[in-house]
Amino acid sequence: MSDGIYWAGAGMVSRQVWQNAVSENIANVSTPGYKASRVFASMLDEVQSSAAGLRAVEQSQRTCTDFSQGLVEQTGRDLDLALEGEGFFVVRTPQGERYARNGNFQIDATSQLVDASGAPVLGEQGPLVLPQGKVAFGEGGAVSVDGIRVGTLRLRNFATTEVLRRADHGAFALRAGIQVQDKPPTARLRQGCLERSNAEPLDEMVRMLNVVRSFEASQRVARLQSETLGRVVNELIQR
Repeated sequence: MSDGIYWAGAGMVSRQVWQNAVSENIANVSTPGYKASRVFASMLDEVQSSAAGLRAVEQSQRTCTDFSQGLVEQTGRDLDLALEGEGFFVVRTPQGERYARNGNFQIDATSQLVDASGAPVLGEQGPLVLPQGKVAFGEGGAVSVDGIRVGTLRLRNFATTEVLRRADHGAFALRAGIQVQDKPPTARLRQGCLERSNAEPLDEMVRMLNVVRSFEASQRVARLQSETLGRVVNELIQR
């Protein structure tokens, strides 16, 4: 009978992992360039009736990133950039380079192009410094101010996104200890636009509702198993 409690517990553990991923998606439906988290479960031969068995269930839930293209919307703002296709903006942080799809950029007090967190956006020759004037970005990343070329926006792409892990501010970092192979970016740069999050609010709310219902069902099963086990124990004691 205790096996039933562990099976119900395994259901709650797996749904908790799903709930965390969906909650993060819902919190970022308005974040430009955000890529949704998806959870995939590995098949287990059986659920062991132990705490180690529950940990195995939790570890079998693999959270991956959906890198599919988000809808590109016009903003009309010169420093808003969107990527259509494969590729990432490159920004410099104290922890190293980060790769992002959020092109909501600013110009800081030192005339550097920076992202929403203040990290410098990199060009082919390092951080992009933009003098005052009308800024224009070409589809291939060329940057000009008042018609004078001042640099080229650096874009990076990878043979597989498996080399990336989530980092701060919706960006990505390279996984440690993994061989990285680049491939040419295919993304087309669009100025005056932003890529929307690919997490759709309605879809994520439906997922959350399904997760909550499944969790509650497992919870009811666990409670029923516990109550039944309690009655059996009491009967044995009374004898």
